[in-house]
Amino acid sequence: MFLGCDIGTGFTKAVLLNEVGIKATITIPTEADPRTAGKDAVEKILKTAGINDSELKSSAATGWGKSYFPLKSKKENLINCLVAGAGHILPSCRTLLDIGAQQTLAIAINGRGQILEYRQNDRCAGGSGRFMDIISEALGTSLENMSDLAIDAEDKVLITNQCAVFAESEVITRVNDGKPVAAILAGIVDSIGRSLITLVKRISIQDDLMISGGLAKNRALVKFLEEHLGKSIQPARPDPQLVAALGAALLAKEDYK
Repeated sequence: MFLGCDIGTGFTKAVLLNEVGIKATITIPTEADPRTAGKDAVEKILKTAGINDSELKSSAATGWGKSYFPLKSKKENLINCLVAGAGHILPSCRTLLDIGAQQTLAIAINGRGQILEYRQNDRCAGGSGRFMDIISEALGTSLENMSDLAIDAEDKVLITNQCAVFAESEVITRVNDGKPVAAILAGIVDSIGRSLITLVKRISIQDDLMISGGLAKNRALVKFLEEHLGKSIQPARPDPQLVAALGAALLAKEDYK
C-alpha cells in the first residue's frame, strides 16, 4: 500500500493506493492545526481500508503542512504532486488550473508529464477557495447551494473588488440595496472567473484542460471559464480536491520501486 497526503490550509486530503488503483480516500478540515489533521487523516484512512501503518510500503506528504505529517515519508513539492495526479487522471492533460483555499496555480505540462511553466497567485484570497468561503458566510448560504443559484441567475450584479475583504463589504452593500442573492452570486463567479482567466493566460494554454481544487466542483465557475476561454475544461475525477494527494501517493509508489 502507498499513502499520499496533502495537508492544505483548508482541508487535509489522503489517498491510499494498492497495486490495482485507489483503495481509499479521506478529506477532513485542517482547521489551522496541520499536525492534528495529518494524524487524523492517517488514522481514518487506515481504518477505512482495514489496515495498519506497518502494511504501508511507502508514503509521501505535500501541501502547506507537509512538515507536520506524522509518518516517516518523503516531502514532495505541491506542483510535482499536482502534475503527477493530473497525468494519472487524464494523460492528455496539458494545462492544469488548481484552485486551493489560499492559492491558485496554472501549470503547463508537456506530453511526457513534465512541467513547462507555471504561474501562481498566493498574495490575496481573491480567486481562491477562501474567497468563496468568505462570500458564503456573508450571504448566509452554503457552498453547495452557491453554484446552483449562480448558474440559474436571470441577472448578474457586477462585483468590482477582487480582494476578498473589500468584496465581502461590497456584497453586503448589494444585499442591503435589495439585489437578489442569485444575481450577486453570478457576479461573484464573474469576479473569480476573471481573476482565474488573467492567471491562466500567463501561460501557454493547450488542450486538454483540467481544473482541480474545491472550486472545480462549482458548475457555474467551470461554465464561465469555458465560455471565456473558448475551451472545454474537465474537472478532475473522481474528486477534484484529491489530485495532489493522489500525486503524492503515486510518487511514493514510484520512489519505492
